[in-house]
Amino acid sequence: MNIKDHQVLRVAELYYKQEISQQEISKLLGVSRPTVSRMIQEAKRRGFVSININTPVELDYKLSDQLKNTFDIKDVLVVKTDDENSDVTLKRVGYVASRFLLSLLEPNDRIGISWGRTIKHVVDSITETDLSNVDVIQLVGSLGSGDPAIDGPELAYKMAERFKGTYKYINSPAVVSDEQVKNALLHQQQIQEVLQVAESCKIVIMGLGSLSEKNSSLHRTGYLEETKRKEYLEKGVVGHILAQMVDEKGEKVNLPNNYVVGVPLESLLNKKWSIGVVGHSFKNDITLAAIRGKYINSLVIDEFTAKKVLNDEGWQVK
Repeated sequence: MNIKDHQVLRVAELYYKQEISQQEISKLLGVSRPTVSRMIQEAKRRGFVSININTPVELDYKLSDQLKNTFDIKDVLVVKTDDENSDVTLKRVGYVASRFLLSLLEPNDRIGISWGRTIKHVVDSITETDLSNVDVIQLVGSLGSGDPAIDGPELAYKMAERFKGTYKYINSPAVVSDEQVKNALLHQQQIQEVLQVAESCKIVIMGLGSLSEKNSSLHRTGYLEETKRKEYLEKGVVGHILAQMVDEKGEKVNLPNNYVVGVPLESLLNKKWSIGVVGHSFKNDITLAAIRGKYINSLVIDEFTAKKVLNDEGWQVK
């Protein structure tokens, strides 16, 4: 074995076994990053490295294509699962969404995120990457109570940490009951700056909130009292996107005493990637509304909800 073989094996050992990034290896060994990349490729080509793909989750490609073609959206990933509306399903969907996100991101990108349990599972599934300088932007104000682990600032911070980037959060509640209070908050320099940066995000990733279920993030944190939830349902609201209420057509429903501090829904229409992440079958109505309103152009969804969405559109999927 010659010196070059030792170098190639050393790089492969550092990269695959010790999980050190290519940039760090280049600094450690005093070689350029392209050289490290070539050595990794050579290690695979010469059989020094054997890669087995043990997929932790399965995708339903037939359902994925059916959804994609039915609604003419950019990409759909349907996650197979045996458990409807379980934490296992949510974790699987979060994992697939994180892989999809990583496939899209490039260094120096800006990504906007919402809050909630679904997005927490996405963030928790992000592993160490070679990406750097990725800015993470909170798209809507904070829940402020309940579980801080699923709130926007914490999720933006954790995601930015894993991307070796920075994060910006909206220092405001997500929803206020007075329009004057909302306008005053929107005139604060810190909030203005975050919302302005949010407009330039190439990618946004968000959960979708259903009103048919009492355990939504807005409901659990007190923003959506039971009497108000029932009132909204009577007015045709099926759910919320970034805390903003919409009907079954995806049209925004303006309601009294419900003023959201965050990016307007219209800003989602021009994003290169606007990804909805859904892991509960009771969210079929809001998923369909988000698609119809064109607020999402990509979707990661569990198979149970995918079938319900297609059946709501007139298909007969079992």
